[in-house]
Amino acid sequence: MQELTLTVNGKHHHLLIPEMRTLQDVLREDLGMTGTKKVCNDGYCGACTVLLNQQAVKSCLVLALNVNGEDIVTIEGLSANHRLDPLQQAFIDHGATQCGMCTPGMILSAKALLLHQPHPTEDEIKEAIKGNLCRCTGYVKIVEAIKALAETSSPSSLAHSSPLALEEAGKEVVGHGVLRVDGQEKVSGQASYVIDMTLPGMLYGAILRSPIPHGRILSIKTEACLALEGVMAVITGQDMPSKGFGAFVADETGLAVDKVRYVGDGVAAVCATDEETARRALSLIEVEYEELPYVTDPEEALAENAPKIHDVERNIVAHNQVVGGDVQQGFKEADFIFEDRFVTSKQAHTCLEPHVCIADWDLSGKITLYDSTQTPYFMRYHLANIFDLPTSKIRVIAPYVGGGFGSKSEVQAIHVCALILSKMTGKPVKMAHDRDEEFIASRTRHKEIIYLKTGVKKDGRITARQARVIVDNGAYTSYGPGVSLTQSMLGGAVYKIPHYRYDGYVVYTNTPIGGAFRGFGSPQFTYAAESQADMIAARLGMDPLTFRRINLTETGDRAISGPVLRTNGARETLERVVRELGYDPTDSNNRLKKPPYVGIGFAVGTHFTSGKFHPEANADFCGATVKVNDDGSVNILAGVVEMGTGCATTLSQVAAEELGIDLRDIEITLSDSEMTPPDLGTFGSRATTLGGRAVQEACRKIKAQLAKEAAGRLGCSPQDVKFHNKQVFAASDPEHGIDLGELVHTMLFRDGGGTHVMASAHFDAPCSLPDPETGVGDFAMSYSFGTHGVVLQVDPDTGKITILKVVAATDCGRIINPLGAEGQVHGGIMQGLGYALYEDFKVVDGQPLSTRFGQYKIPTVMTVPPIQTLWVETDDPHGLYGSKGLAEMGMVPTAPAVANAVYDAIGVRITDLPITPEKILRALRSQRQFPSKAQSKETIS
Repeated sequence: MQELTLTVNGKHHHLLIPEMRTLQDVLREDLGMTGTKKVCNDGYCGACTVLLNQQAVKSCLVLALNVNGEDIVTIEGLSANHRLDPLQQAFIDHGATQCGMCTPGMILSAKALLLHQPHPTEDEIKEAIKGNLCRCTGYVKIVEAIKALAETSSPSSLAHSSPLALEEAGKEVVGHGVLRVDGQEKVSGQASYVIDMTLPGMLYGAILRSPIPHGRILSIKTEACLALEGVMAVITGQDMPSKGFGAFVADETGLAVDKVRYVGDGVAAVCATDEETARRALSLIEVEYEELPYVTDPEEALAENAPKIHDVERNIVAHNQVVGGDVQQGFKEADFIFEDRFVTSKQAHTCLEPHVCIADWDLSGKITLYDSTQTPYFMRYHLANIFDLPTSKIRVIAPYVGGGFGSKSEVQAIHVCALILSKMTGKPVKMAHDRDEEFIASRTRHKEIIYLKTGVKKDGRITARQARVIVDNGAYTSYGPGVSLTQSMLGGAVYKIPHYRYDGYVVYTNTPIGGAFRGFGSPQFTYAAESQADMIAARLGMDPLTFRRINLTETGDRAISGPVLRTNGARETLERVVRELGYDPTDSNNRLKKPPYVGIGFAVGTHFTSGKFHPEANADFCGATVKVNDDGSVNILAGVVEMGTGCATTLSQVAAEELGIDLRDIEITLSDSEMTPPDLGTFGSRATTLGGRAVQEACRKIKAQLAKEAAGRLGCSPQDVKFHNKQVFAASDPEHGIDLGELVHTMLFRDGGGTHVMASAHFDAPCSLPDPETGVGDFAMSYSFGTHGVVLQVDPDTGKITILKVVAATDCGRIINPLGAEGQVHGGIMQGLGYALYEDFKVVDGQPLSTRFGQYKIPTVMTVPPIQTLWVETDDPHGLYGSKGLAEMGMVPTAPAVANAVYDAIGVRITDLPITPEKILRALRSQRQFPSKAQSKETIS
């Protein structure tokens, strides 16, 4: 042990530490300053940034002894006397924080810049924070926040050129850009995530993972591991529960029982007194394998002689089908039939907070699981089934979640292993993925191979579409069938297609597992469909705008695949985008002059607001409880999870609007399966729309209760009672009201019959399961639409693509919080650009290649183009004040818009993602497009 002296946030500390201890570990573990986040541990993400003598450094790369005697400032040290630093306040004011995991490091990198350059340029700002990654915000509002402090005249992100629909309708809270209710905790480093938590006596767990893609386990020797000092327990597949688990198919066991099926499959798990010992113990476990043939390509996996991964025919775990109309008849009616093949890539979620849980199985048999999860209620339900326990014996708590994007919506190996180890040792056990595991062993977006066959008339009208989709499921099922099911029904919703057939084959491969990811199948299918839309238009000698104008669905249509489009802003989003881009080839006065190698592309997409797509779950609900206190303040209990989407804020806005109070008078508690009402969680763009409806209904019950009491005192009918500014009054006499707190106090303490003012609501979305025979169904409560337009430039010598501008018009119904909504779209667009241009989780010879941020590139602030967001506010009859889902729609059409712009720039069609410089150069050298089959009744020139 070595002596260390540090001054941290103005306070002197004297410590004894191991020689190789990093500054990050000293701050977090020895001093308890968990605002310094632990994300990648190799210096790429910047979440651990602190100030060392007023310079920004990544504390995971700094040995603590090398800074002996120096001055350190962490995020906790920026605020003083309960007052935020102006930079922290600017991040709140401009909506620059979402999940919050990157925020402390981002602020400190910016702070170091401003200390030395108080008035930096935008380029200098980007240079200063280029080493800080953010997966949520898209960086736009982060740069705005820093600029606002550097330029006192910089406009606030709350400013909008014109009021939105709800504001125009007279709403005072919803429809306005309000600040996040969790903003102060996130910018100050006080927000606690599971990765930051410790419990008394806690042990640390780790999983030994398979180094081979497919093999039979012959033996596992754990004696040396158990002999290591500090190791408390070791488990293998033989210790797993008899029941498997999985979102759709119970084919996972936590640890492999008989054979491993991908590199990363769990083989054994240990727990020890510290994380370092647990990791070291894994190296002492000896595993003997019999290697088996493997298959990593989903089309090859379909072959009769392919290696069998599970006991299913041709490795097909699910075949989903939607049949609307008579597709063969539609092809007979076509003048032309086009067939094209598209391939998408595996995309990693790269949540900054890794998958992590703390399991505490106490002596009474009660389980408490602190989990970085999007779905506490689902977790409780599935764990109860796995371990044969009543749900009352399981409590799942999700504090702040550092990003999810779908990947944290199901049981995974760490949950099962941590619980078993906790039961064995009688102590809490924490298990967290390291960054390699986060890439390999969590989830990815499914790679898909999509064959589209589309029939059209000479005038461009679609007569039929047939889709054959091969979904690369990876080694276990997860949400694969659900992804195929939802995209099959959405596949007929953008265009008027008289005859439609979709066949989706969810196929096992010896690769990391595909799961839920933002868009849930829509980005893959939209890439194929919108690329082919441009391809068909070109083959017909028609511009792509006209082709879409001819075929787009309208409000009131029932899509051939089942969705009822009660509101549909697709056409208006398209028109808004092309108008902003200055592109309309049908207007001779509006022809855009483009330099060489500059292209314009656009794409239209749709996505659902939550939905019923699991054959065993005919429910889609959120729950909320609202209580009014005798000082007029309000408590909300809701089951949704705040993982950066802003639902804590929007739900609070609803209560403030309904009850006529200020946001500052509301305290919201979320995502505790024992304390909050049942709720399926945060996924599927549902938290604000469905969760908000539950809060709204609970508030209206409370208003009825209060109005009945107040009416007698005000001398009016309950229907005439109004609520505003914490006052309750008669509509005819707003000057003479009753203080809300006083009214509640009277009701609580009335002699001989008091009552509390509290109500709960359970909102189940009005939608239905698809028809089991045809697959056709109106499976979601509403459908959002959007168009993205992209202007880009291609360097013909290097193949490099530079995005010059993105315009995104979104129909997500009425906007509840425009400040938060913009941030969701920005983040979605940047994820979409990464998906389009370079994100590709490669598996070569069975081995995952990109398991660190240095190898797997995600967008940085240096790649952010100018982004313009536009709103098309339809009024959905089922939505919260007319709103629809937003968060996923923000990335759905991005990739095809890029692909179409690339074609417009260089005349080369790339049909497989990502669109890399290498692919562009190969295509340019060959000077021909990707071949397309056409069966036509006349020649296509």
